Amino acid sequence: MNLETIPEEKLRCFSIFDGLTDEELRRVQSKVSVVRFERGETIIAHEARDTDVYLLLDGQVLANRYSLAGREISYRRLPPNSYFGELAVFDGEPRSVNIVAMTEVLIGRLSGPAFSDLMAAIPSISKALLRDMGARIRELSDRIYVTTASSVKMRFYNELIRNAMALGGGDGEIVLKDPPTHAEWAATVGGQRETITRAISELTSLGLLRKQGRNLVITNLHGLMDQVEEV
Repeated sequence: MNLETIPEEKLRCFSIFDGLTDEELRRVQSKVSVVRFERGETIIAHEARDTDVYLLLDGQVLANRYSLAGREISYRRLPPNSYFGELAVFDGEPRSVNIVAMTEVLIGRLSGPAFSDLMAAIPSISKALLRDMGARIRELSDRIYVTTASSVKMRFYNELIRNAMALGGGDGEIVLKDPPTHAEWAATVGGQRETITRAISELTSLGLLRKQGRNLVITNLHGLMDQVEEV
């Protein structure tokens, strides 16, 4: 995707701009610059003091941190049409995580002051932000519960289900394109790579999971949910 200016229809793909009028979208469009990052580049550094807000147009990024011992702790992968960096606009605090490009990515960047101006001028952006934040708090509450009340294997199963539901769920096969590596899954759920490898093998032997090139296919989401209940 080669862009110098983000088309209005692309901006509408972001939840915070979905209900804007054409005039409001043009106002947003005028404040966004398009930048590229290569795979492995750091877009936001933990503890950095900048306040830019980012719109992920193409590619995938990972939110992570490292422990004092150097262990990676992964929070989540963000797909296209995600946005990030907005918390620093509200509280002015240092960045809470790293954001790293997992692929080549194309990003729309808004300065913190420009984003503040847009929120003040277009109230629907602030309402959408509050709605999204509420959903994230609920999701984090669920993940804290799963982390404290379940095994690594169950946390991995739940992460598979969360990814499947993000793609719409359904009764048919669900393809997770270019999924995390076993080590990345382990960093996300707080376990060891070997545990993830065994869990994938078990689900494959049960016919609930299969590989398709670099992709991972959940063949029966309801069957996977049943496994969580059994665990």
